[in-house]
Amino acid sequence: MTYSFDLLFREPSKDDLPVESVAQIYVKARSSDDKDHVFITHSCVSMSEFEHEIERLKQELDDLKKKAKQKFAKEH
Repeated sequence: MTYSFDLLFREPSKDDLPVESVAQIYVKARSSDDKDHVFITHSCVSMSEFEHEIERLKQELDDLKKKAKQKFAKEH
């Protein structure tokens, strides 16, 4: 099974609370029709919040890459 990221963007109707649009990034399985989302960001109500979440994810991935490099280097 292959996984990727996707965007969930909800625009509110007049009767919805909160009245802001909300964006979240989630993990999706490419070989499944499963509608259960595993969210990897908070609900963001502004572009600034959304950009902060993306930068946080990038930093986490960079940290993991650094750890993996160290572990691979120990093997040789």
